[in-house]
Amino acid sequence: MRLTLKHCLARADELGIEIVGDVSFRGDCKAEDADLASFFAWVRKSYPEYKAFIFHAETEFNPTSSTSYAYHAKSKAKGRLDGIADIICLPISKGAPAFLCELKRCDISKSLANKKRKEHFETQLLLLASQKAAGNTAIVALGLEAVKSSFIEYVEKWK
Repeated sequence: MRLTLKHCLARADELGIEIVGDVSFRGDCKAEDADLASFFAWVRKSYPEYKAFIFHAETEFNPTSSTSYAYHAKSKAKGRLDGIADIICLPISKGAPAFLCELKRCDISKSLANKKRKEHFETQLLLLASQKAAGNTAIVALGLEAVKSSFIEYVEKWK
C-alpha cells in the first residue's frame, strides 16, 4: 500500500488519536523545532509550577558516521524510545494522566513530506495509542497555538 498523507490522517483517526489543528491548512509555517522551543518558553513563563514535570525527549537521530552509529546503538541499549512524543508532561496532580503530544507543523503535509517521515509518523501514532490506552492524554498538535490550547485544557482539567 502506498503511504499517503490521507492514509496517515485516517490511521490517526482509526487509532483514536486526536489531531488538534487544521489538517487542511497548507502554507507557510514555522518549523517544528521553532514551535517546540516557543512552547517550552511559554510553559516556563505561564506555568512555572510545572517546569519540573514537562520535557522533550531527544529521540530523532540520523547517524552519519561509525561513531554516530555506535552512539545510536548505545543510546538504544540504555532505553531511548524512538518515536516517543515530542512533549511529555508527567502527571501534574494526584490522579492526573500524563500529557503526551507529538508536535507537527501547522501545515502537516510539510511534516509528513516523504515516505520515511510518514513511516515514522505511523510509529509515533502506535506509541501514542498505547499510551492513550493506558489512560494518558495523547494527541498530535499542529503548530504552537494548537499545543498551547491543548496544554491549557489539560492543566484546567487536572490542576
